[in-house]
Amino acid sequence: MTDPTAEEQLRTHTRAALEAANLSQAEIARQLGLSTKHLSMMLTGKSPLSLTWAEGILGLCGHSLVIGTRPDNPEPQS
Repeated sequence: MTDPTAEEQLRTHTRAALEAANLSQAEIARQLGLSTKHLSMMLTGKSPLSLTWAEGILGLCGHSLVIGTRPDNPEPQS
């Protein structure tokens, strides 16, 4: 099994936030000016979920999008 891509992880967290906030896709789509179909496609991976859309969806769910970096192979600290 392969590790999920960054977009898959973002999609998973976004769907979880939507569910936890108890908001419907129709309500989120309306507030963002999207069609329900397009929102559904982004959340299921049939259309790309950009950081901009994810940030908007998460914001309406009471979450913030935080992006960070880390080295692939951190050096052991002495």
